[in-house]
Amino acid sequence: MKKLICTLVIMTAVFTALIIGFNIGFRKVMDEQLKSFNVTINRINREISDAAAESEASPEKIIADRTEQWKKTYGSSVPESIVFIPLNNSDRVFYAAVDKRCAVCSIYGKDEQLAGFVKYTCSDSIFQRIKLAVNIMLAVCFALLTGAVLFIHFAVFKPFRRLSEYPERLARLRDIQKLPETKSRYFGKYIWGMNMLADVLAASSHRIHILEGEHQKLVSSIAHGVKTPVANIRLYTDAVRTGLYSDTGMSSDIADKIDSNTAKIESMVAELMTASEATNDGYDFEKSLFPLSELADLIRSEYTDRMALLRIPFTVECEGSPIMESDKYALYRAVSQLLENALKYGDGSGITVKLMKQDEAFCISVRDKGELLSENELPYVFRSYWRGSNAADKSGCGIGLYVVHETAKALGGSVHVRRIEETSEMEFVIFIEQ
Repeated sequence: MKKLICTLVIMTAVFTALIIGFNIGFRKVMDEQLKSFNVTINRINREISDAAAESEASPEKIIADRTEQWKKTYGSSVPESIVFIPLNNSDRVFYAAVDKRCAVCSIYGKDEQLAGFVKYTCSDSIFQRIKLAVNIMLAVCFALLTGAVLFIHFAVFKPFRRLSEYPERLARLRDIQKLPETKSRYFGKYIWGMNMLADVLAASSHRIHILEGEHQKLVSSIAHGVKTPVANIRLYTDAVRTGLYSDTGMSSDIADKIDSNTAKIESMVAELMTASEATNDGYDFEKSLFPLSELADLIRSEYTDRMALLRIPFTVECEGSPIMESDKYALYRAVSQLLENALKYGDGSGITVKLMKQDEAFCISVRDKGELLSENELPYVFRSYWRGSNAADKSGCGIGLYVVHETAKALGGSVHVRRIEETSEMEFVIFIEQ
């Protein structure tokens, strides 16, 4: 908006300067033309006076006889009207010009006697029409250019500025609200294509999420399945080494080989267990400084319309705008997971998000109304593949809250859960220490 105002101010200044400059220049041209009129009037008036003194002819007749000759001689400098005003003995009136376009000159006859006056009138109507036409043209050009700038700003630049941020948000965020459909001939097809891309990426992300969960299940199953035989092998080798099975002829060398293989299996199990505990989110964290209100605006922009369609009361509150150093998009993904859980397990009567700074930490709270988990279940909600008693008829694999826990941990914080019996709400709180 500031750039638009600046552009309009510059345009106004330029056109104002053009109009003022044109009028000043036009005035100078008119003044030069007026000088030419004055020179011509002086010459014609002298010619009339000389002719009246020599021939004793009436100045009125001299004017009528020589008008055509003057037009050929002086061209456009000839006054439009030349009128003789005779002087009667009873006249007690002094004649004078009332403006620059009208001149009244004295005519003297024989013996330098005053015979009367000649009124010369020069018309500037053509020049005034030209001046008016040019001023109107400049004003129309200014209005058209202003309208074009406003149209381009609101129809092209402003929508494009909003759309230009969408690919980055789409790349950073797992779940993102689609762009509103439009019939705009400038961006309609682009928005349709971006929404199609968002659908494809969302489907691919969901598929990858499921495959990662299955991969972790497989790794955990293998790890836990191998642990029992490894333990049995170790017990067996210990028995051989202690001579428990000495009558079987097993030597100490065989026991060492079994022990060596057991160590390899144990190493493999450790690697598998480490892999199974790795986060499934797959995002690199990029910390930067940003106002906490920006995270609130991001959450609000992505979920407000969706909640409105679902008719779920939804509020996002942010106390002040303190500066936070963290990964804004990773935090959004964590909050997004909590909101998705609130949509899945809540009763739809209200969801509230609050963001604030408490001492040396930042707090993000997500509350939803619905079926409360028991106190006995709360210590297990952030474990991978664990599902609560309220998830019997809901789809999922139980790793969403685990990912939230790992994200908060990676960002130097923690996540907690509590049940609020007074309002029948479940509250999840992410603390990020600074």
